[in-house]
Order: sequence, then structure tokens, then C-alpha cells
Amino acid sequence: MSDSSSKVPLHPFSLAPLSVWLHLIRANGGVARNHRGRLATVLLASALTLPLRVVESLRYGRLVDNTTLTKPPLIILGYGRTGTTHLHNLLVQDHNHASVTTLQALCPSAYLTVRHWNWLRRAVARNMPATRPMDNVAVSLDAPQEEELALACSCHMSYIHSLTFPDLSSTFFGKYSLLRGVGGQELAQWEHAYMEVVRKATAAADGRRIVLKSPTNLGKIAHMLRLFPEAKFVNIMRNPYVVYPSLLRMRRTLAPVFQLADSDWSEIERTVRRDYAVVMRRYLQDRVLIPAGNFTEVLFEDLVTDPMSEMARIYADLALPDWDQARQHMDIYLQTISNYRQNRYQIDQSVIDVVDRDWGFVLDHWNYSPPG
Repeated sequence: MSDSSSKVPLHPFSLAPLSVWLHLIRANGGVARNHRGRLATVLLASALTLPLRVVESLRYGRLVDNTTLTKPPLIILGYGRTGTTHLHNLLVQDHNHASVTTLQALCPSAYLTVRHWNWLRRAVARNMPATRPMDNVAVSLDAPQEEELALACSCHMSYIHSLTFPDLSSTFFGKYSLLRGVGGQELAQWEHAYMEVVRKATAAADGRRIVLKSPTNLGKIAHMLRLFPEAKFVNIMRNPYVVYPSLLRMRRTLAPVFQLADSDWSEIERTVRRDYAVVMRRYLQDRVLIPAGNFTEVLFEDLVTDPMSEMARIYADLALPDWDQARQHMDIYLQTISNYRQNRYQIDQSVIDVVDRDWGFVLDHWNYSPPG
């Protein structure tokens, strides 16, 4: 991605294997003529980096396959735009914790090979913005990142690909946000690809506990428990009246970064409303599957108002060790972002009406009202 408004940003999955792109292009029924120039750049970048992926497989394939998670992961649940990134950044300040990084997300199939190559890091960094387009959160190659991005850059089995091809949204949402109707060989392939991402992060972190954070995990609790039966879970909630306009802003700002197909904005709005409602119903249904002592919940509003008290409670609820050491690093981190300002949204009556109509059950469950 580029900071220059005069340039088309580099697609975040330009370093994905060619097989991923060919699968997506077939699923989408091709690519419209007005997007083929950018697609050609993506395919060229993918082809040129094939040797790196081959080296990675030969050099590190056995290491990754043999990597075991000696500590069960800490999994952040929470829908997009609910504060998951803020919570993620806080939790990885604990030196017992590690995460998938932005570099791994952008280059997962060669991450262990290239992570110390300064020339390549500089090349990748030059095509990244200094901040995320939707909220001005700082971006860096070593910052914690969603493992779902690394998964999407490794294989076609991710809902994030619907940002590139919006017409795939309905199919990919059911299959890869909920794993609905996915079984047998396809489920085994998804689990293998997901675990490869987690194992690489674990290998790079010398076995520390991995903090996983992807909004799509919210609809896959049962599957996450099958992969990680002893995992710790923390869900973060935020006022839906704020989440809705924030999600729409995110989709608008990410469109030029991801899309290789034209989209109907009214359909995207419907998709945003549908996805949130379906996932939140699934979450309320499945969270009871998490064993007692391995689950807690935090409100974004409380985390912002009194972060250290809320983090102390999370550590206590989940019996996470070394709080006294972790809090010192979290406090330093909070000082570094003290000047950050959240986006402000105009919550007009049209937003209130939509949220009341489509997400009323969430409002009732968490007792949210329009922000005053």
C-alpha cells in the first residue's frame, strides 16, 4: 500500500501464491477489464516471489510441521471495529506473549526466510502506509496482526477475500466466517493452513504463548475449541451504534486497497448488517461451549476509561501469570499512544433506526443505547 494518493495501492496479498489467485479468479468468474492492469501487477509480484516460497518450504517446512504449542493460545474474540486491535496491542506488551506480525501477514509463505532480510523489509515498508486508512492506528512490520490476514495470503479459504471480490461475499461468509457446510477434506485443508500460520508465529516467537485476534473467530468458537481445547478466550464488545458507521467507514477506505471488482454500495451495507447479526447470534449460542475459567468479556468503553483495571481483571479471570510484570509494559505502551484520537461518528436517526431494527438483540443483551 502506498501513501501517495496518485498511485494505486499495492494489493496486500500480492505475495500470495499464484494458486490462491487463480482459485479466486475462477471463483469470481474472471476479472473485469478495468481491474486487469492491477491484477497483472499482483500476479507478477506473486510469480517473482515463488523462489522465496520454495526456499521456505525446503528450509523450514519440517521445523514448522514439528512445532507444537506448549502454551494454549489466548484468543481475542470480538467483531471488527470493536476495539480488538487495542486489546491485542495491550496483551502483546506482556513478554510472555507473541503474535502473528504484519510482515507474516503480508508474506506468510516465506516469513521465516525473509523476516531478518533488511532490504526486503525496507521494500515492503515503502509500500505500506504509516497508519491504517480507516482509523489512523500506527502500522509497522513488527506490530501484532490478525492471523486471518496471513491465512488469506496463504490460501483461498478466508472471508477476507470478499474485500477483493465482493460478489463472493455471501458464499465466503458462510464457508469461512462460520465454516458452515465445510467438512471432510476442505475442513482439513482449512485447519492445516490455519495451524501453519499459528505454528510459524510460535516458531518465530521461541514458543511463547500466541495471542490470536481475528474477527472471523467470533463465528467459529466450536472449531477453535477443537483446535485449541485449552485456549483462553476474551471477547470485547462495543456500542453497536458506533460499530455500524465504523464498519461502513472501514469498507469505504479499504475498497481501493483490496478491490479487483466493482461493487454495489447498497449491497455492501446490507452485507455489513447481515454479517454482524449472524455472527453475534452464533457467538451468543456457542460461547457456552468454552470451559469455565477460560473465558471473560470486556466492554471497549470500560477498557478505554480504565485500561489497567480492566486488564488486571482479564488476567485474574483467565488466571494469566505475571500480571505485575505485564502491567509495567502495558503502562509504557499506553503512554506512547496517549495522543491518539478515535474517529468520531455522527449517530443520526437513520443509524439509530437501522441498528434498532437489525441488531436490537445485541442492544438488549448488553444494554446499549445511543451514545449521548
